[in-house]
Amino acid sequence: MIKYVFDEVHGYISLGGVSLKIVDTPTFQRLRRIKQLAQAWFVYPGAVHTRFSHSLGVMHLMNRVVDKFIKDGRIRRDDKDLLITAALLHDIGHTPYSHAIEAFFNMKYRLKHEEISSWIITEDPHIRDILSYYGIEPHEVAAIVLGRHREESFNMLMSSDMDVDRLDYLPRDALHSGVKYGVIDLERIVQTITLDSDNRIAIPQKAVQAAESFYIARIHMYRSLYYHKTIAGYQMLVQEIYKLMTQEKEVKEYLQPFDSPEGIRNAIRAGKIFLWDDFYIGGLMNFVISRRLGSEVLRELIRLYLERSGYRTIYEWMGFGNKYPLPAKIISSLEELSKESISRTGNDHTIKTYAETVPIITEGAEVRIIYPGGSIPITQYQGSLIRKLPEAMGLVRVYSLPVAEKMAKELVSKFLSHNISI
Repeated sequence: MIKYVFDEVHGYISLGGVSLKIVDTPTFQRLRRIKQLAQAWFVYPGAVHTRFSHSLGVMHLMNRVVDKFIKDGRIRRDDKDLLITAALLHDIGHTPYSHAIEAFFNMKYRLKHEEISSWIITEDPHIRDILSYYGIEPHEVAAIVLGRHREESFNMLMSSDMDVDRLDYLPRDALHSGVKYGVIDLERIVQTITLDSDNRIAIPQKAVQAAESFYIARIHMYRSLYYHKTIAGYQMLVQEIYKLMTQEKEVKEYLQPFDSPEGIRNAIRAGKIFLWDDFYIGGLMNFVISRRLGSEVLRELIRLYLERSGYRTIYEWMGFGNKYPLPAKIISSLEELSKESISRTGNDHTIKTYAETVPIITEGAEVRIIYPGGSIPITQYQGSLIRKLPEAMGLVRVYSLPVAEKMAKELVSKFLSHNISI
């Protein structure tokens, strides 16, 4: 049986066989209740689309690309279901509020959503049993999601500079946020994408402009959406709230088992991970406020979040350069500022510092340009302006809760006055 879902980016997407069975599981339906861009809707009200629609879009693109590769003799038809399933399940392990809460688990436990995805694929009874029924090895699917499959071309399709994941989320996020910079020539890319002789993602010379547009769109989306200063501030606020929820006994009992990697994995094995969504965390925030649970600090942070009165950007520095574009002098000053703010406020959440290096070009995973006799990374191709793009973007910020804005400005003046502030 084939069913069709109308998608705002790709039109009609077909579901059948293993994909239809997976989509109908409570584990996959959870993605309907997880926003794709977490707190982006605090800035762009239309950015309320979900991981569910994105996952369907990635599966659809994988289907199109794999069909092309099969026709070109680059991939075996027997591998199609494996690749489509990996695309469908690539984000199955995202935490509520996406990267905001993931940042907490990554910082404390070095746990990322890809690892949670691999647990779900191999241990969730809803997903594992369906894969086994259709003769798909769960560990092979997980290997693709983790970028560790023995077939390098499978990894590149799912995780490279121009993979099917990015080919979906750039136009989708641009559409819903209203940020036009993410518009790419998707059809041209899908029609011309191929593999070089070493099974690396490539395009012919005639489509180089489409690849250039893709890279440039990524840079603009990083600046205007994915690393927007206000959005990043609210993601940090959610991270602080979740951290306190896991620490305060009166609240922690309502958060369990989703307070640790062990608890999450146990929920997966019990088939209960579908409970952990945006609504669960948002409802718990409201419950903490209404019942006056936990500390005054926790309740105040939740109140600021619900009222959209959270962290304000006191200072921002942005620069482009090589792999490590953050000037050592700024990082050193930031560390000194952080130490003094903790000394003066008695905590590490009133004033927050932020430093991030965002890769623009991924070494070894660049799109390659096919030319007579071989292929070359687009960064080395004489006929492409991508040769002149920086390798990474650096961001440094200082955030403050409203109550300490004056103090934060004083600290910025003391430690960062030699740099340009906002």
